[in-house]
Amino acid sequence: MIDKITALYDKSCVCRHCQATFSTKRIRSGALTMIHRDSDFYTTFKEQSLNPILYTVNVCPVCGFAFTDQFTSKLAPWQKQIVEEHISSKWKPKNFDSIRRVPEAIVSYKLAIYAAELTNQPHSVKAGLYLRLAWLYRSQADLAQELRFIALAVEEYEESYIHSDYRRGDKEMSEVKLLYLIGELYRRLQKFDLAIKYFGKALSFRNHTIESGIIRMAHDQWQLTREEFKEKKSEQKIG
Repeated sequence: MIDKITALYDKSCVCRHCQATFSTKRIRSGALTMIHRDSDFYTTFKEQSLNPILYTVNVCPVCGFAFTDQFTSKLAPWQKQIVEEHISSKWKPKNFDSIRRVPEAIVSYKLAIYAAELTNQPHSVKAGLYLRLAWLYRSQADLAQELRFIALAVEEYEESYIHSDYRRGDKEMSEVKLLYLIGELYRRLQKFDLAIKYFGKALSFRNHTIESGIIRMAHDQWQLTREEFKEKKSEQKIG
């Protein structure tokens, strides 16, 4: 068992709404040992209580504004007014600066999703929040909630692809990775025709990208999806 106290460190944050300075926990990268990575990039670690996604969301204890590092760095006056009306005026001071278990992390994501919707954050930012929330439910073996939030995530990722806002909302997201991820999320929702369509779009980058790993994954999942689609059709015929 890894000592959580030494694996965690305090990071100073400045609230993007009220400018209050507060402390939040982060995981030291050296404390992590990866066991497995799912096809939609959810990572299982040897010590799951140290999964970094538990601490992705910063929650201001003063005004209640919840955000991630991917939110726009400065809120416009209209955004501040909306946050004040819908969040801060109803907020009862609460700290999220201690060790987080999954239930606290779920609350933090729901707060961030609400804040992201109110302040019109990029689609890619909202998609990332929905997907990580789905992963938290996966870690709890709650399939119904996992699929609910995967459906919301893929909707936002599609919007991000259409509007190309993933380029500014997620530094780690490329076009081919986004196309692959949309395909994989649709596969998990058993929307196989859409999954095949997006895997195909990803594979069209085969000769135009250095992300060979993503191309291999897209090819593997494209084949898997075609098999699953055939199975589903044969089951429907039998039924």
